[in-house]
Amino acid sequence: MRIGEFARKHGITQDTIRHYLEMGLLVTEKNGGHLRFTEDDSKDMEMIIELKQLDFSLAEIRKILGFQRLSGPKTYEYRNHYLSFLEDKNRQIAKELRKYTKMSSYLNNKIKAFKMDEAKTAKRLGFPMPSIGLLRCPDCNGPLNLSDGTIEKNMITAANVNCKCGYSAVIQNGIYVDEKAVRKRTINGKPMPSKKEYLEAASPNYINFLYKGISMIIDNIQKYEKEPGYIMELEACVGFFLMQYIKHLPKNSTYILIDYDKDRIIDLKRNLEVYHEHKNFIFLCCDYDRLPLANSCIDIMIDFWMTNSFARSNNQLIFDIVLPFLKEGGLLTGAFPFLNSKSKDFISIEPELKDYFNKDRMIGKLEASGIAEIDSTDIGPVFENNQYNLYIKDKELYQEIYKGQKRDVLASKSIDIRSKLKKTQAFKAACGRKTI
Repeated sequence: MRIGEFARKHGITQDTIRHYLEMGLLVTEKNGGHLRFTEDDSKDMEMIIELKQLDFSLAEIRKILGFQRLSGPKTYEYRNHYLSFLEDKNRQIAKELRKYTKMSSYLNNKIKAFKMDEAKTAKRLGFPMPSIGLLRCPDCNGPLNLSDGTIEKNMITAANVNCKCGYSAVIQNGIYVDEKAVRKRTINGKPMPSKKEYLEAASPNYINFLYKGISMIIDNIQKYEKEPGYIMELEACVGFFLMQYIKHLPKNSTYILIDYDKDRIIDLKRNLEVYHEHKNFIFLCCDYDRLPLANSCIDIMIDFWMTNSFARSNNQLIFDIVLPFLKEGGLLTGAFPFLNSKSKDFISIEPELKDYFNKDRMIGKLEASGIAEIDSTDIGPVFENNQYNLYIKDKELYQEIYKGQKRDVLASKSIDIRSKLKKTQAFKAACGRKTI
């Protein structure tokens, strides 16, 4: 029979047959320029299929068939040779069976433990009662009144929030919600991907690049001299940083999370309620330019790529909005993606975004906003190409890991003026000493 018929008979492809011929598993001759297969070839093929089903490798099968062709199929030598292969394979499978039985038992225990975690009663998180004093009206900066509230374990789970100026909000399921701000978060005009979707699209190098930045920020926070009362996360993907930091989060610190996408906050809150012990969180569903917080209430502010993300959608520096909430002497730490300002990658980005991808300009803007740099480190570069990061596609991307401290702006300007005055006086004195 010809190769097509032979392939159909045994349920394999012609390419597979040609591969077996090249390896010497099948031995046939050409007749009239065409391969012709006999019944003996069919028996060899049936044996190959049977041995493959028993997990023999093609190299092992070739040895078995080779010995059969050397000594004949019905000889003492061949039968002993074939038997040794079968017995070795049987011992190997028995060993593998013990291995997989042990693994199966371990996996079953892990699955049960995961399901027990899912089934256990979750704690309920709400707005912490001790933090009510932080609330201020984002319109007039006046005090906010809470009414018709529900309190559970020193947390507010439901309430109406009002200001005499007309501002109103609610606390729903422990989340502070400005209903006028609620909307779905998108990326490149499409719904935000799940973590699984993002993981499948992102390269391992890019994920490790982000993780390294997070680790360095955590190290900056760990070196903070005192236990922070309030920590605020600025993050486009709410809770992304927190999930790595939470094991280090001080017990008595309150962590503030912000997003206008209520569903994303609900998902994060549920995760924290089920899988984590920390209890002090403030969930704010609102816009960054309408945060209902008092000035100078935050000890540590974490900016993980939010400056660039906010700039792309608002063409505005988020520091101008949020830095008033940071205490004098408070810590600002974060990661700012940037491009080499002399590269073609930098030249190709939108003109209005150049300042936000220019490291020196960013540091200058921070200093002008009253942040004194303590330390900064550059990491990278990395090249990334996925559908969720089109603005950095195929660009040589770096991160600046920044650590700074808020200072009094008027005092810092006074210091700068005195410094410049001293330099001017020293210059004049030096000129006065010159002989003309």
